[in-house]
Amino acid sequence: MNLLRSRFALGAAVFLAAASIAGGAVAQPKGKAEQAPKVDPQKLQEAKQHMEAGAAFYNDPNGHKCEEAYREFKKAYELSGSLNALKAMGICALELERDGEAIERLEAYLAGKGDKIEASDKAQVESDLKALRAGVARVKLRSDRPSFRVTDVRTPSKGAQVTNDYSIEGEQTLGIHPGRHTFTATSEGAPAVTWTVEIANGSEHEHVFDFAKAAEKPVDKPVAPPVMERPVPVTVFIFGGLTVALAVPTAIFMVRASGKNSDYEAQNGKLPGATLEEQKSDVASANLIADIFLGATVASLATTGILYFTRPSRPAPAPSTGWQIAPVVGRSGGGAALVGTF
Repeated sequence: MNLLRSRFALGAAVFLAAASIAGGAVAQPKGKAEQAPKVDPQKLQEAKQHMEAGAAFYNDPNGHKCEEAYREFKKAYELSGSLNALKAMGICALELERDGEAIERLEAYLAGKGDKIEASDKAQVESDLKALRAGVARVKLRSDRPSFRVTDVRTPSKGAQVTNDYSIEGEQTLGIHPGRHTFTATSEGAPAVTWTVEIANGSEHEHVFDFAKAAEKPVDKPVAPPVMERPVPVTVFIFGGLTVALAVPTAIFMVRASGKNSDYEAQNGKLPGATLEEQKSDVASANLIADIFLGATVASLATTGILYFTRPSRPAPAPSTGWQIAPVVGRSGGGAALVGTF
């Protein structure tokens, strides 16, 4: 189908329709030859406004807004029965890939025009209809509920996805564009049901959306977070032991340094200068040794604290079940015990 030609024709047609809707032909039932009934002038004016709005949407500089334009043309048709509005609806449906609806609208337009249609217009519409009929695929949709909504998304090999929404009562046969389609059916109080299918030119398909079956599917329960633990690393015990080992000599050296300092203070001014200098040197040495051990003890204690309080967390292992032999030590001796975990 020459879509470019169809779209260009619609661009001109909608402007002409908006300007001349009051004098446009009115769709008549087949077999009726009587003169078309007059339409309320107020409704005609309102219909003209809707046609102008539809034309504005369709000819938007940022691209055709066919959904909005279709709604305006439909309202204009309902108010006036204008065949120009009917044709505009058909070409909007064509661009929206509602091929079955486009066929219905364009066929009704040709039937309404009869022998009053211009030859070029007739040729163009018939050409579009021929291409549409050759490619349209029919899909019959129903569900286990009296009414439901369907969102149809066609994913082309290139370009943006095409989406159409339908409200279905009972069942409905859609005339759609070939390609890969994903139909998502929804109904109040039921989970959404999806059907994806590859549709070929001219093919026919049928599908039933089973909301009851979808509701029976078990809901995935949230996974409980794992139980975490913070085991004390071996390095904490190593530095903790080192701290205790250093604390004992530190205390001894500090007591010794304190004693030497007390002796020096007691003998100061009573003994010869050489002897006092020797005692003073002993006091300095004792204080230095005590300070070294005190610093090492404090550093070891600080390292132990850092390692303990910054130890990482990890998932706790699952409790094991079974029997195992564990060593037992008591005041009267040692042995082994059989321990069971369940």
